Amino acid sequence: MRRLVAMLAVLLLPALPGCGLIFGGTHQNIAVQSSPEAVKVTTTPATSEFTTPATLNLERKNDYSLTFEKAGYTPAHFQITHHMRGGILFLDILVGLVGIIADAATGAWNGLTPQTVNVTMTKTAMIDGPDQIHIGIRVGEKGTAIIESSSPGVTVHVDRIR
Repeated sequence: MRRLVAMLAVLLLPALPGCGLIFGGTHQNIAVQSSPEAVKVTTTPATSEFTTPATLNLERKNDYSLTFEKAGYTPAHFQITHHMRGGILFLDILVGLVGIIADAATGAWNGLTPQTVNVTMTKTAMIDGPDQIHIGIRVGEKGTAIIESSSPGVTVHVDRIR
């Protein structure tokens, strides 16, 4: 009976999926944060659109470029790269050819770096507008000042000089 169990174990061992599939699968979670929060994140190759803070579930076999966008801020870019996990390859060699083929085909023997992404956005101009605004001041009836602007919607604050 012991011989039968040992023989079955030796025969079935190569039929196991690769160690990468068993110890991590084909996807990996990447934590993504930004300052400020609520920034739109898109990935290349495309997976989905996310809003920070978020956890991206990405395939291990690809490199990714992340683009961060928010109104009033300059877009930011970040690179996530894949690499072979040496320990998984070693285990695959011990298991046999089937494990190597399974992990190579699915990319499960890869890992993504870094596992956490923190991006600080750079603020740009608050609103679009002209490079120059011309202000005119004239004296109205009873000595009141009338202030006019060359751009509509401009608020002018006047302080009294003492």
